[in-house]
Amino acid sequence: MAIRIEQASHDHFTDLVKLWNENCKEVAECELSAEEQANIREQLGQYTQSRFGVVYVALDSASRPIGYALASLKKDLVAEILLGHIDELYVTPEYRGQHTAKALVAEMNGWFQRQDVSAVSVHVDVENMAAQNFWEKIGFEKEFFVMSSDE
Repeated sequence: MAIRIEQASHDHFTDLVKLWNENCKEVAECELSAEEQANIREQLGQYTQSRFGVVYVALDSASRPIGYALASLKKDLVAEILLGHIDELYVTPEYRGQHTAKALVAEMNGWFQRQDVSAVSVHVDVENMAAQNFWEKIGFEKEFFVMSSDE
């Protein structure tokens, strides 16, 4: 199946929010509220309009969105370098195992290189072994554990 990756525009937002909702149902077993969907739409707008963010969409041969990726830049104020972060990556189940996620990551990596990023990170849920295996397979290494509190 032929896919293409392109930078997302406002025209993709409705479909991307639907995919984000599918991701939530799959990973967190809950649906997004109308308010959460509006917030995500706003976040997509901020990413696409900022020099410090990018959104990519994967499209099938009929131009239907089948995945998305968000990336952002952070500036290390001490070393004065840019650090890249992959904030979201999702591919619909029927397109997994077909290199769609790798294609999205390749586009983000190209964007990071054009921004002169020194290092790239991604957060992965400790229980999501499929995601951990994917990231390790494409060259990422476990480096830190992020600890958090519900307070």
